[in-house]
Amino acid sequence: MKKILVLTDFSKIANKGLEAAVHLAKQSGGAEILLLNTEEDASGRRFSATADFSKQIDPEEDRFMIELIRTNRKRLASLADTYSQEGVQVTAYMEIGPMQTVVDEFLEKRKADLIVMGTSGESTVEEYFVGNHTEQVIRVADVPVISVKLSDRLMDIRNIVLATDMNRDAARGLPYVQKLATGMGARLHLVHVTDGNPEKAKQKIEEYSLSNGLSNHTVSVVQDNDTEDGIKKYAAEIGADMIAVITHGRSGLSAMLSHSVAEDVIKEASIPVLTINMKELK
Repeated sequence: MKKILVLTDFSKIANKGLEAAVHLAKQSGGAEILLLNTEEDASGRRFSATADFSKQIDPEEDRFMIELIRTNRKRLASLADTYSQEGVQVTAYMEIGPMQTVVDEFLEKRKADLIVMGTSGESTVEEYFVGNHTEQVIRVADVPVISVKLSDRLMDIRNIVLATDMNRDAARGLPYVQKLATGMGARLHLVHVTDGNPEKAKQKIEEYSLSNGLSNHTVSVVQDNDTEDGIKKYAAEIGADMIAVITHGRSGLSAMLSHSVAEDVIKEASIPVLTINMKELK
């Protein structure tokens, strides 16, 4: 993992995402953080604010945008300087334009390996994934996205839980989870919850992991008639530091878990959540 993109609007939530990214950068052995602030211009203009903005905006026409750019560039420089003093390379960027468009083009140009961003972590999955910045980024990102709530505890990521129903389509997302786990020196834990025969399910999940080339991982079957409870108990039992979720395009949470199961797990997670959008994978 060489580059981590962090989006910021300078809020407490965004700062929590930056704090988490700094932690991950240190754990991964020195990844560079690309700190990006985006603002949308009322007239729909697009340009990079890292350039000489005075040549691109008529001062008499748009003094507010000029002042906003000046203020945000100072804020970015301050944040970059603060964390650079901790030994983490932070490069700041500001772009003007619709956030989804900016992020899509930024990823194409800068080749980030991962996105980390703070999220409000509302109480329902509809609020969590629809209509907020995290959802907007997940829709266009062709790299994994880690979302961090203000209440999440931050620590080295040593154990990542990925609950699976052994869906073949969702298997395309597994190499991304594996790559992230390997880069952080973490162990991946596949868990399947069943109310049926655990021995039969254990054989299937072992075959599933083997066929998808996973390494440094464990496979477990939890017998429980409540899938949500089974996952949460397992995560607590192994001391998980992160939960991974594989999504499928605009339909929201699917593939690895049913909508209702994922809603409950994410809503109550007190640790960061890794999300991979299969629709955008290259």
